[in-house]
Amino acid sequence: MKMQRSMHCMFGLTLAFAVIAPVAASSRPLAGSKPLSEILQGIEQRAGEVVYSADFSSGSWEILACKAGGQGCREIDVDPQTGEERSSSPEDASDTLPPSNGRTASQIARSIEGRNLGVITELEYDDPHWEAQVRPDRGHAKLYVDPISADVRRCIGSACPPRGR
Repeated sequence: MKMQRSMHCMFGLTLAFAVIAPVAASSRPLAGSKPLSEILQGIEQRAGEVVYSADFSSGSWEILACKAGGQGCREIDVDPQTGEERSSSPEDASDTLPPSNGRTASQIARSIEGRNLGVITELEYDDPHWEAQVRPDRGHAKLYVDPISADVRRCIGSACPPRGR
């Protein structure tokens, strides 16, 4: 009887892991995906838009970008492997745009990527700083980044670097 319960328990755990593992794996871009900085730079250059948020969800990047001055905003669905736009739709943007004398979203992302803390899964300008979610193989970190200097002002989470790095 105990053996049968153990087998049922093991089967249940195996089934649960099989269901949960793909969800966890899809919470960050797959290996071989373009770095977020490259994807954002493409949008900034091609469309001349100011990016103020990027969120990895359901296997693609959802990026919010506006023309200078916050006009003509749109949400763009981008393929993480190729960096190509899959679709876009008009979007209202009542949030504050990054300062015009600050670093672009792609520059902020590149600065974070250079720290080798993990894969960026979210980047958003939330006045007065950029907030970034970073996921290494294990753990997580939330970074608060200065929009002018790109310095990390604060880090919360298990994947934060030791002070002074």
